[in-house]
Parts: sequence; C-alpha cells; structure tokens
Amino acid sequence: MSRASSVRSGGDGVELLHRLVGGDGGAALDALLEGFERRHPDVSLGDVTDENLSLEVKSRILKENPPDVWIEWPGKNLQPYDDASVLGDVTEVWESGDMERNYLDGPKTASKFDGAYRAVPLNIHRINNLFFNVDLADEVGVDPASIDSPRAFADELQRIDRETDHVGMLFPMKNPWTVLQVWETVLLGEHGHDTYVGITDDSASAHRRAIVDALDIVKQYSQVATDDKLYMALTDANDRFIEGESVFFHQGDWAAGAYSESDRFRYHEDWDHVPFPGTENLYAMNMDAVISAAVVDDPEAVSKFLAYAGSPDGQKLFNQKKGSIPPRTDVDTSTFTPFLQEQQQAFQHSRAQPLSITHGIGVRPAQLIELKTAISTFVSTWDVDAVADDIVAAFDAT
Repeated sequence: MSRASSVRSGGDGVELLHRLVGGDGGAALDALLEGFERRHPDVSLGDVTDENLSLEVKSRILKENPPDVWIEWPGKNLQPYDDASVLGDVTEVWESGDMERNYLDGPKTASKFDGAYRAVPLNIHRINNLFFNVDLADEVGVDPASIDSPRAFADELQRIDRETDHVGMLFPMKNPWTVLQVWETVLLGEHGHDTYVGITDDSASAHRRAIVDALDIVKQYSQVATDDKLYMALTDANDRFIEGESVFFHQGDWAAGAYSESDRFRYHEDWDHVPFPGTENLYAMNMDAVISAAVVDDPEAVSKFLAYAGSPDGQKLFNQKKGSIPPRTDVDTSTFTPFLQEQQQAFQHSRAQPLSITHGIGVRPAQLIELKTAISTFVSTWDVDAVADDIVAAFDAT
C-alpha cells in the first residue's frame, strides 16, 4: 500500500495526523487504512505522523491549516478545542447509519459536547483490571474474586507480606501516571461511580474525604511494595510479573499483550484477571478517537473516513491488531484472543463506563498536568492531607 507521507496544502481527499508508529499501534492503523482504501478506492488518503501530536495540531490550527482528521483522546481532553470552536460537528455521521444505536453511553458521552458529536471512538482499553498469577494466588491462599473492596485488598496484601515470602503486588512508580491510575481505580472501587463522576465534574471539594481515603489506601499498597518501587518502570514490572515475582499486578488491558506473546505464561492456566476490587460491572475506559477539524477541504471524503472508522469492519481490523476492544457492541470478535473476547463481554454487560482520569478523557489537559504533579509530590512525601488539597485544587480549577 502506498500513502502520502507529507502535509497536504490543499485539494481533495483526507489528511490524517497521528502518532501510531510501530508496534501494535502502527499495525492497527495500517490495517484500518488498508481496509478504508479497499472500501473507498476513490478517496485520496494521506497520513502524517508526529510524536508531538497535540502540539502539532494546535500549531496548525493557529496557522489556519489544520489536518482534516487526527487521532486523539476524546472526552474532556478535547474541551479546549471545543471551547475554541475548531472541532467539526460529526453528528450526521453518527445519526445517518447505525453508530449511535451500537455504542454504549460511555463512548457516546466522551464524544459529545453540548449535544453535538465531535469524535468517533476507535478502540477501548479497560484500566480497572487486576491480573494475578494463578499458582501464586493458590499458594498464598487467596481467591482474587472474593476480595470485595480496595481496602480489603490492602488488608490482603499486608497479610501476604506478613505471612509469606511472596510479593503481593508489584507497584511501578517511576512515572506518576501509573500511581495516578491506581488512585483513580481505588477511588472508583471504594467510593463508587457517583462519587467518581462528582469529582471529575468539578465538585472535588465536596468529596475531599473520598480523595483522602483513596490516597491512604494507595499509601498502604506502597508500604508492602518492593523496595525499588520508586525506580521501577511499567514495562519492567510487567516483565517481572510474567516471571512470577508477584501474586497481583494492576494495569490496563494493554499489559496482557505481553502475556499472550509468552509461551510460558498461558491464559487461565498461569495468569488470569478479575475486575479491580469494588469495580465489578464498571468498565473504566481509556480510548482513542478520530477527530475532525471544523473546516476541511473535502467534507464528503472526511465523512466517509469517519463513518468507516466507526464501522464494524474498521473497528474489527483496528482492534484486532491493537489489542483492545471495539467501542461498538456489534463487532464480531470471534477471531480476537480469548482474553479480549471476555473483555468485550464485560464491556457489553457493564452498568457504566467511567472515563479515565489518568488518560485524559475524564479531565481537561491542564488538570491532568496538575494531577500528575500532585502524584509526584505524593510518592516523594506520602503526605496524604497535603496532596489531597492539591488534587482538590486541580479538579476544581476552572
């Protein structure tokens, strides 16, 4: 397949800006674009890669030469673009076919601003997974499915530390986002979906007690983590989990890609997963979406691309390679891995799909920066009350 790799200065067709290069991301995008070109050979399609995607998009918008479409986090991450009225209204794409009927409320909420659709979600990653080593869980005498809350999980980790020679849970802290992700998952599991939404909807001060409680539980997890936790990166922790270094590991479903590639780490036999304690029937989401500029040279071509990105065919091709699940509920996932098929079933039966804080969907970009700064302070001081004040200030900032 041959595609343009330079910025279009005008003319018909579609220009796509993205940062999906190499690995599962690159393979997923190639599959999506190849499928689109087979379906629409009449549409000229050019893709441009840029590691600093958000900065490049903003720069080109200011220069009045925006890309036609780009791949970005939806939700509140797009709020500054919507405030500036630079996003395309793609409501007709949603309503002209069967997209609106086949997306659940969570992905639809992340795509809408003031009643108009501004994005087409491509994929979904679940972040509230608790992976476990089957043999080690049996050895330390724990049934992961029976742990019913984040605080009960802290008690169990302390018991494992006290009574056995095993590590309860590897907890990488080299980058603040991994700690922020644990905190938001603990908040969701311990205090529920309504409190979680209240905090992300700028009412954090009213829920300060829940914020403090979740920080305290995360601190308890850290106290029984390995001594090198502050210097441990996510990929290192994931490799060490595969090697059998801990009973549990909390992470998004992308971590399971490495498990599937290991012949020595078999699903259900060597590793398994449950929803993080307290988050049963909730599917906490990170996702990518296709975004359109408000003004494009070829609206018909752009609409065709958006419709294909939101189609069962496009989403099957993309997610099969990406190691994620489709946000549509009607995509045939029979050729996906058993793990992803089970994730899709859990998504379809979930009662709510909370938007991730850590991955920028449930908070505005400036808020996310402040939250990561607060978490960096937390892992250096473990001062629950002071960091709670910083978190409240970040959420309640206008």
